[in-house]
Amino acid sequence: MKIQLIATSLIASMALLSCAGDTAQKTDEATTNTCFYEYENSNAVSFKWTAYKTSEKVAVSGTFNSIVITGGEKSTKLPEVLQAIKFSIPVESTNTTNPDRDSKIVNSFFGAMLNTDLIVGQASTVNGDNEKGDCSFLVNLNGIEKEVKMNYTVSDSLVKLVGDMNLENWDGKTAMDSLNKVCGELHKGKDGVSVLWPDVKIEIEVAITKRCH
Repeated sequence: MKIQLIATSLIASMALLSCAGDTAQKTDEATTNTCFYEYENSNAVSFKWTAYKTSEKVAVSGTFNSIVITGGEKSTKLPEVLQAIKFSIPVESTNTTNPDRDSKIVNSFFGAMLNTDLIVGQASTVNGDNEKGDCSFLVNLNGIEKEVKMNYTVSDSLVKLVGDMNLENWDGKTAMDSLNKVCGELHKGKDGVSVLWPDVKIEIEVAITKRCH
């Protein structure tokens, strides 16, 4: 009799545990959210560039006060949102916190380029997930469209893209020489040689709207 009672109790306990597991699983499934990502016109965006002068390669950074981004794609996959992004930047919005330098960059650098009142671009390829990945943007500058490769990371719905571009790929030597001519003394290092490097580091931050249901 005792053996029968023990066996019955074990069976009942196993049944309860099994039911509890099913309930927990159903609860987890019920509380799982699907999240959608989307870029909206009101979302914040920043574009920082870093150029280099003198033989010692001293960094000079700046931003653009005006950046127009389009791409209203809505998706559960962030790469699909990034894939739809296009941007347009008026070069006259250059801001290095030095008005005199800003004027020289706008007039003597961008002004020496072909049809460069605006820098325009769009994503060409995006590979990754909702946390990190890499992408390429086609950038039109000096009448030439070339690819810029970047890596992206995501933190709290803020997407940060980092990459490098070489101005020589956009036939930028004439524009660089033009800027170097008006900024010659400021571009001289300890060796007395005026240098402006073609390398430019790009750092973009874009706020992406994330809604979970």
